[in-house]
Amino acid sequence: MRTVFFDLGGVLVNFSHEKMCQNIAHFCGLNLDLVKAHLFEKNLGEDYERGQIDSHTIHQHFMQLTKRPLDFDGLLEAASSIFSPKEEMLPILEELKKQEISLFLLSNTCEAHFWYVQKHYPFLKLFDGFVLSYEVKARKPEEAIYDAALEMSGAHKSQCFYVDDIAEYVAAAKSYGIDSHHFEGAEKLTAALEKRDINITRNL
Repeated sequence: MRTVFFDLGGVLVNFSHEKMCQNIAHFCGLNLDLVKAHLFEKNLGEDYERGQIDSHTIHQHFMQLTKRPLDFDGLLEAASSIFSPKEEMLPILEELKKQEISLFLLSNTCEAHFWYVQKHYPFLKLFDGFVLSYEVKARKPEEAIYDAALEMSGAHKSQCFYVDDIAEYVAAAKSYGIDSHHFEGAEKLTAALEKRDINITRNL
């Protein structure tokens, strides 16, 4: 194994969709249930993650709902101030990098969220590339996003390892031929890596 794909939310950072909806509702002066309905029931959030709409479309959408001007950067900040780092993961990333293992992010995410994480969390500098749903126009567990990950990394499936906290996405990657691990914490991930002859504990 010379390439590891990491999911972002739930693996490298904590996040809360509930907090996102609350932040947007407060910023826009809208009812919380209305915000949830537009983001999830009307699939606004999924369309954003698929790259079918961009941040300016989101901005226009919420201005239409509020019927008043909204600060563009303020809205994106409200929607994105929902993350906190999983500090226990940083030593693992650093040790993998020391062993010259290529690191790639493989994430269902939107433009605003990735911009926010990239701005606030320097650990992303350890990564060799980012496979992002809104850029490749596909979401996990669709085969197209795993294709995009392999293409970007230039690695064969047999050389790759994938880490995600959502069992469905792990199962999809496995069925596609990529060795994968259902993330349930740094300690179990460390054990899974060691079973694959990647010792990441010796210098931690």
